[in-house]
Amino acid sequence: MRRIEFDYYGLYLRKYLQDENDPRQTDDDFINSRAEAAAEEFELASREGMSVDVSQERAIAVLMDGFD
Repeated sequence: MRRIEFDYYGLYLRKYLQDENDPRQTDDDFINSRAEAAAEEFELASREGMSVDVSQERAIAVLMDGFD
């Protein structure tokens, strides 16, 4: 059976970059790096006992760091 992986953070960032017509919208390395950092932040926050909402907020903050 083939496993399909859903990358919420990567999709979120890619959509943002497309909407902003950012030249990095096709930079898979940039997007994957940011998405991985966000996922790691979500996991860290969850392990620290944070709620899902707080963990998600922290992950999005990492994902979108430096964007307006």
